[in-house]
Amino acid sequence: MRLILNLLALSGATSLAVGLTHRPTASRTSPTASRSTAARMDFFGDLKKGLTKLQAGQYDAVAVKAKLDRQIKQKPCVMYSLSSCPFCAKAKAQLSGMGTMYSVIELDEEEDGMALKAELAGITGQTSCPQVFAGGQFVGGCNDGGLGGVMPLAKSGELQKILIKYGALSATQRI
Repeated sequence: MRLILNLLALSGATSLAVGLTHRPTASRTSPTASRSTAARMDFFGDLKKGLTKLQAGQYDAVAVKAKLDRQIKQKPCVMYSLSSCPFCAKAKAQLSGMGTMYSVIELDEEEDGMALKAELAGITGQTSCPQVFAGGQFVGGCNDGGLGGVMPLAKSGELQKILIKYGALSATQRI
């Protein structure tokens, strides 16, 4: 229990909305059950963020956050990835197949990669990879998050529009 509380403190969680042994008795469709489910999701999200910070070890959070902010704002499209992640490979294949000009930062190959990952969790609310940004906006991961995720946005044609808008894709390229 103490370890969990310490992880929550590391993640920046301000309160424990749900106890570890709390089980809602209301039906799934009741507002009480929905609030309880959302609180549990917040709890586990905070726990994952805390674990990510723990994995990163000690680092200068202000400097790492500033580095992320620069990368996200200065590059038309940037993907934070893990080199062995199949979802990252799928998102890279989609972006490359479209002819997108993008930068890839392999978090497991960067010296400060785990610190970058921990601070990304604070920006996006996600601890998983990939995390794709275009024009400073969080596009999402492979299948969800942010504006909807790389694959769903590509399928709907919205990804192409976003990438063209921010200069990561030529308007004359065809998919």
